[in-house]
Amino acid sequence: MDNHIKFAAIAAMLCCAAAYAGDQQRPAAAGKETGGAVLPEFSTLDANGDGVISKEEARTQASLAAIFADVDANNNGKLDSQEYAEARNRIEE
Repeated sequence: MDNHIKFAAIAAMLCCAAAYAGDQQRPAAAGKETGGAVLPEFSTLDANGDGVISKEEARTQASLAAIFADVDANNNGKLDSQEYAEARNRIEE
């Protein structure tokens, strides 16, 4: 019986060590990041408060500007909050 407990404890330690090692390869969880640049919240980029992010507003974030056309689903030249959420998801991956 003691051997089963020892085996379970060793297996648990190995799993924890593997999980910890995997976390060390990811960037810090300070927000959505890419290349060290954190994408701000939608409201921060929406400088004029009109409820959308224009191409001009997106230019402040190079990673967002690079994929702007791809995430502008309705091709209106602006990102609404859902389109911006998609952009953040793509950049995070």
